[in-house]
Amino acid sequence: MHSQPQPAQLQYTDDSLAAAIITHIAAQKDVEPTTLDPLYEVIDPEALENLFAPQLDGTSRTDGQVEFAYSGYRVTITSDGDIQSTPLDSR
Repeated sequence: MHSQPQPAQLQYTDDSLAAAIITHIAAQKDVEPTTLDPLYEVIDPEALENLFAPQLDGTSRTDGQVEFAYSGYRVTITSDGDIQSTPLDSR
């Protein structure tokens, strides 16, 4: 019986969300971030940033998540600042 790997997790801050995702996946793959395909080939980085940006009144978003495949990983981002990645072939 194969055990499923635990998702790798990162807490992102006010830095670029796109940069955090790329750096996180590169670390999981043990490669340089510049060797990965551009994130914009799978998701619009600006739309992603806007989705998790503070609301118009300045308050933080309290719910929501986005999930997409990138560079062999299923990436899940939540409004509370978590980035999780799980290898796609671990099903």
